Amino acid sequence: MTAALGGVDLHSTITQMQSSGGAGDVLEDSRRILLRAAKEVQYSLETPKETCDRFRYSGLNLSISYVFYQIKLFDILVDRADSPISTRDLAIETKTDPNLLVRLLRYAACNGFVKQSSEHSWTASRLTRSLAVRSSQANLEDAFINAMPHFVDLPRFLAQSKYQNPTDSTKTVAQLSRNTSLGFFDWMKENPKHYEALNNFMAANRMARIGIDAFTFEDRFPSLFRNDQKLESSTPLFVDIGGGRGQMSRAFKNACPHLPGRIIFQDLPQTLANVPSSSDGSSSIEPMDHDFFQPQPIKGARIYFLRHVLHDWPDAKAELILKNTVDAMRGHDSALLIDEKVLPDMGASLASAGLDLNMMMTFAAQERSEKQWRDLLARVGLRIEYLLKYSENTGDSVIMALLVD
Repeated sequence: MTAALGGVDLHSTITQMQSSGGAGDVLEDSRRILLRAAKEVQYSLETPKETCDRFRYSGLNLSISYVFYQIKLFDILVDRADSPISTRDLAIETKTDPNLLVRLLRYAACNGFVKQSSEHSWTASRLTRSLAVRSSQANLEDAFINAMPHFVDLPRFLAQSKYQNPTDSTKTVAQLSRNTSLGFFDWMKENPKHYEALNNFMAANRMARIGIDAFTFEDRFPSLFRNDQKLESSTPLFVDIGGGRGQMSRAFKNACPHLPGRIIFQDLPQTLANVPSSSDGSSSIEPMDHDFFQPQPIKGARIYFLRHVLHDWPDAKAELILKNTVDAMRGHDSALLIDEKVLPDMGASLASAGLDLNMMMTFAAQERSEKQWRDLLARVGLRIEYLLKYSENTGDSVIMALLVD
């Protein structure tokens, strides 16, 4: 008899995913269906006491994972492959008290972070290997030191604000948790450990996401290049606003190496000061000091690009960023590409819904639905010409916006 869950053949789907590494849209759809169905089975089998226990101790998952990250326990178990390692040896390698360590490992084994091989020995599980990946470790550190205090103080903040939706980036859970009047970005500048954790997470997150190198620009946006014969080396081709250290500008250059024109990434001086010297042929990419709350100095660029910028700001601030860009655009020869999440009206993923609340707690900002994007863009004189959702699971999308006729 073939086992099925959520209408999906369980055995064959798992076998295909293991053999292919989970690649392919069909397998990804099946994987998500199986995950949802498995959760429904778990929730239907739990007693009320078991449900309360799961909620009560859920915060320990992050706390203990972060401890294991700090003492490099995940790395040690993965390096041992499938060979068991004793509590005593683990304690020696991690420089921890074995009596403490066994208590932490016991909880971790309950949640699959590690496997208990015998009374006194442990091995890596699939979750161990997932949590040992660099991007996962950057995620754990940022979540623990930057986000978790906000989770704890959210109920107190909402009660004090009489359960109103936050819209002021200087009056958020972050200010309450940190006992500061500074916006969170400004507060992190004075607390470099927190700023470094966020930057490490963002860098790892960029590496894990597809973004603009997932497609050929001329195929996806042919109207932008209908006059490509008019492009010259002095033409502003691609302007990455709030472009960090130029990662996406380099990705654009790699995706369109034959197109002439200037490729520019803009950010604040303290960010550009950390841009590494180029050794990969990207010296033609220009860094530029620019505050996106000020008028855009590059006029008439073919493409203005905003990635993971607008979700950091409430609507009033986002409108100002967009208005500065709109004022620099030139008819239909200019387009704005926005790489952000587009939330579905139903069935949002945990990552999307969780990030939306994280933006609310930290910046009084938000992830936006398609309707919210259309309304926001319309208020500054833009319309959506094209929307490409390159990850159905997370809602990551590229929006092409043009000036309203």
